[in-house]
Amino acid sequence: MSALRKMLNLPEKEPKGGEQDAAAAEEHAPSPTPKSGSDRAGADWNATGWAEENESSGASVARRAGRVTIWAVIGLAALTGVKTWVFPPKPQAPPAQVDHLAEARKNDVPVEEAQQVAARFARAYMSWDSRAPELRARDLQMDLARDADPKMGWDGQGIQMVSQTIPGRVTQGEGKRARVLVDVRVSYTIKVKGKDELVSRWRGLEVPVAEAGGRVLVTGQPALVGMPSAVGYKLPETPTADAALSGATRQTVKDFLTAWADGSEDQAAAPGSNIPPLGVGMHLDSLDGWSVDAGNGDKRIGTAIVRWRLAGGQLQQTYRITLSQVSSSSGSRWQVAQATAAS
Repeated sequence: MSALRKMLNLPEKEPKGGEQDAAAAEEHAPSPTPKSGSDRAGADWNATGWAEENESSGASVARRAGRVTIWAVIGLAALTGVKTWVFPPKPQAPPAQVDHLAEARKNDVPVEEAQQVAARFARAYMSWDSRAPELRARDLQMDLARDADPKMGWDGQGIQMVSQTIPGRVTQGEGKRARVLVDVRVSYTIKVKGKDELVSRWRGLEVPVAEAGGRVLVTGQPALVGMPSAVGYKLPETPTADAALSGATRQTVKDFLTAWADGSEDQAAAPGSNIPPLGVGMHLDSLDGWSVDAGNGDKRIGTAIVRWRLAGGQLQQTYRITLSQVSSSSGSRWQVAQATAAS
């Protein structure tokens, strides 16, 4: 502690209690007269024990340097603390989350616009008439790049018409390019036993497109591709039937189907139901099957096999019909609340 006091230029610590009194008494006591022998030896001992030594220059420099260092540390700590009070550190913003899928989609061709352009182009591309070749070229130029060949590979012969196009899958590529699959319904004539016969078929057409100049355009010749083939599918098991409710509600369902075909379904449907009309030209031929699924409650679902008469023929269809139990002052009854395709 004595060395630290010297470096900080602090006064020496005074002795406490009796030590202070004894030191003061000793300081004011008269010095004994030196005598020969033992007295002289005591005087020499006193002189030796309390002799002061001069501080070396190196120790003085070290003390001052240590003092400066300590005060510098204290000052730096104080300055840092005050700065923190006045200018508190700003909270760091959380690192930005990068959506890699969103970044990748920036190079995608807009799907809806690509499908629209591809479907329109497919209709023009798959239609031709050797008697008016300029009509096809004019329609194709709408979606082609400037200075592209409007013939697009056609030799100028034959006749083919397109009745429908259905755009489908869009396969995205790099650099805002894509391919669009379009189903095209074409009609043309073939010779059968020397006579012309009209044939209609579906064709698959893949159209290359790209986004440029603020719009989607066709970048090259499309390619005919195969149509999907049939695959196997296992139908779900038939639910257990409620035979009693099926028999009790069969005529209710038949009356509704008759009214539905006649355009008066509101009179036979349950209150609050919203069943759009079928339209003119349909009539109920027969209710070939009706079965209510086992269950309980005031909402029950059943399966109806219906045979319609339309366009000079008959068409059998399967419906899932929802029944709702309606109560009134005279009792309760079941009415049709919904009719949908069987899933």
